[in-house]
Amino acid sequence: MSLARRSIAGVTLVELMVVLVLLGLMAAVVGLAWRRDPVRTRDATTDGQGVIAAARHQALASGRAVRVELTIDGQRVAIAALPDGRVIAPEGMRVDPLTGMPLRE
Repeated sequence: MSLARRSIAGVTLVELMVVLVLLGLMAAVVGLAWRRDPVRTRDATTDGQGVIAAARHQALASGRAVRVELTIDGQRVAIAALPDGRVIAPEGMRVDPLTGMPLRE
């Protein structure tokens, strides 16, 4: 009788956990690849987004306001990064004042 019980097909807890971990890893890879937006990244670097991010980081680290000037399309633009993390930029740059990241359309 015990031999009959052993022949019942089933899944062990270890097998189930391995499958769940593999599915989680695959979902993470797909999610990260799906979130990438090369057009936004290219636009952000051409608009001086790296400089803005560096100024914001320096302002947060030092506790002092940091002012940078960029030349965008032949015009000089002044940007200020405040110690609380806010970024003050001209309206035409479409920069989020709280994060310094470009606003999405």
